[in-house]
Amino acid sequence: MIALIRNELMKLFQKKSSWIYLIIIVIAVIVGGIISNKVSDEPDPNWRAGMKAEITELQQNAKNAPDEEKQFFTSEIEQKQKYLDENVNPNAVSNWHFLNNVVYPMTTLVTLLAVIVCSASVSAEFADGTIKQLLIRPHQRWAVLLSKYISLMIYSLILVATLIVAGYLVGLITFGNGDFSAKIFELAIDGQKEAAVGPQFFLKMAYYLPSLLVITAIAFMLSTLFKSQALAVGIGIFVLFVSSTLGGLIVMLAEKYEWAKYLIFPHLDLTIYALQDKILGDITLPISLAILAVYYAIFMILTFVFFQKRDISI
Repeated sequence: MIALIRNELMKLFQKKSSWIYLIIIVIAVIVGGIISNKVSDEPDPNWRAGMKAEITELQQNAKNAPDEEKQFFTSEIEQKQKYLDENVNPNAVSNWHFLNNVVYPMTTLVTLLAVIVCSASVSAEFADGTIKQLLIRPHQRWAVLLSKYISLMIYSLILVATLIVAGYLVGLITFGNGDFSAKIFELAIDGQKEAAVGPQFFLKMAYYLPSLLVITAIAFMLSTLFKSQALAVGIGIFVLFVSSTLGGLIVMLAEKYEWAKYLIFPHLDLTIYALQDKILGDITLPISLAILAVYYAIFMILTFVFFQKRDISI
């Protein structure tokens, strides 16, 4: 099995596209660093005095504001007062703030590239006419397919690692090394949540990995179902972008129907648990992980069963 995985990794990295995807991630991080540096305010050592002045101005405006606008001013005052009470500079910038605010959202790009690679993996063998050469080796079909899948998971993790390392280095060069445990406030459904910026970033990345595993499993399944590489990749990308939209619709549906809570789409973004303990009313992280595990098992069983029985005639 190790020899099969090594062979699949060699085939993967012999493709120029595999290196291009890594370069795309690095370029995206660099561009993000440049833009973030341009739009970020200069660190103000007297930010507390400025914040107090803003609160005073908001309080004056609230007195003269219509009743329907007073709630907005009250909310703004409470938010800024919270920054003062907890001694959190909302304009603080460092490599850890850059990772949390700019680099983490780029996981969408990582997922997209991983989906493209996984969707094209088996279907490309059919398109290139190399599937027979792959299966005439003295190995079981399931072993060949498993080695291909494991190599794709390794490559997907390399994409994630590239994002994190590039993000840290670009942030370090652009903003300098900040306090790993610096306090931040992030907006959750039930208000602002206090967190430490460095641990919060890695917590989000940890919650991102199960979602990446399931989405790439879907893409890999599609690759075994379709002989057309373009069709497999196209459907894989379509599923990726539609999943977020369906997730939002199912959240509304779950308010009326209990069964909607157990559909896969609302659970594909586990990073929401970095900000709150429950979703869809009473669904916790262990339940979401269990739901994803069931769907993952179904996708993988379908993939291997179909590939075992598939006619490989070109």
